[in-house]
Amino acid sequence: MSNLCVTGYASLDYVLDLATPVAPDQTAHARKVPDAWPRAGGCPTYISMAAAQFDQTATPVMWLGDDPLAEQLMDSLTDHGINADGIAKIAHTASPTAVLLYQPDGTCACIYDPGLAGQEALTSAQKKAITSASHLCISVGPPHLIADMIALRTLSSRLYWAVKNDPACFTPDICTQLAQDADVIFCSTSERPMIGPTKAVVVQTMGAKGVRIEDGETITTLPVTALDVHDATGAGDSFAGGYIAAEMSGATTPKKAAQVGIDTAFQLLKNRQKGRTT
Repeated sequence: MSNLCVTGYASLDYVLDLATPVAPDQTAHARKVPDAWPRAGGCPTYISMAAAQFDQTATPVMWLGDDPLAEQLMDSLTDHGINADGIAKIAHTASPTAVLLYQPDGTCACIYDPGLAGQEALTSAQKKAITSASHLCISVGPPHLIADMIALRTLSSRLYWAVKNDPACFTPDICTQLAQDADVIFCSTSERPMIGPTKAVVVQTMGAKGVRIEDGETITTLPVTALDVHDATGAGDSFAGGYIAAEMSGATTPKKAAQVGIDTAFQLLKNRQKGRTT
């Protein structure tokens, strides 16, 4: 039976759409994005939600505090049919939060409060989720646990690396190991330099320019339909989740899996245009 485990940071996201840019000693006007105050976030959340859309079993491995925000994220996951067995709570801590500031020029500033960062430890349930996964995705997460999580992986599982430009998590040694071990690597254009020599399929999202697939010496570019959406948080992770779900469902080529990923990210952004945040 196929089952996906996604490791990484959790987040409760507070999303603001700015009418005026942020400047020192000046008031900026903003609008709270509906249903995003806060909204369940973090790479594992988006990847798992995307996979669950295709009726695939997904278990995020994340850490939360013991505050009301933790319950909100847990409820959001279960509402989307996601297995919450890999969620650990750390007593007397606050859950991680992020304020996402979407500025008029389309750029986004992320202000992240890691909350419990540094106190994470792998529970027996989380270790079981990793070792029993037929498909394992490593996303940005606690740096002191990355090597342990990779070591827990069974060699028969398919390994994905969702790259994030976070040097504290993805150190040069970890990047080298993941580049060598991964079957598929997801990255953006700015993150591509983090990936050294690899035999993995490298899937690079390029915004409105499409998706580039590097499969050995074969390079394929797939077009995308551009949407005018300020709040694009989670689109790349939704792409990755759709891609993984397609492989779990039997997609035979990276091109076919990537097209499912494109369609999944497009639907997320289309929902955002309609005022739905997930």
